[in-house]
Amino acid sequence: MNCRNAKMLPSPVPPSARESRSAIVPAWALAFVLAFGGAGCSRESTAGVTADAPGLSPKEREILQAARQAVGQFENWAHRAEFKYERRDGVWHVTAWRVENPRATGNKRYVPWGSRHMIIDDAGKVLAYGDQR
Repeated sequence: MNCRNAKMLPSPVPPSARESRSAIVPAWALAFVLAFGGAGCSRESTAGVTADAPGLSPKEREILQAARQAVGQFENWAHRAEFKYERRDGVWHVTAWRVENPRATGNKRYVPWGSRHMIIDDAGKVLAYGDQR
């Protein structure tokens, strides 16, 4: 069948339902933005933090020191690493990023292959270390 000969089928949704559905979509989109838009504002998830950054809790400082030590055991760039961390499922998920361009902003600071992912428990023990999540 050729597209020119295709027939338009009537919509299975009555016009009154179509109008109410269009009103629901913006409400759904607003709910999505409110739910996930503020997710980055959580204190438990941070990016681009060094282990000696001001404002960290003692536990956060301890976890980031353990992460820096783990990176130092396997890599030669621990002294210039920045970290992103969050607490999930009772453990800390930490990503160390290798800073190559300290004067740049955003993702231009890092190299794509320069990240390591770790899972660290509350005692500071590294449970997993690797270059993939």
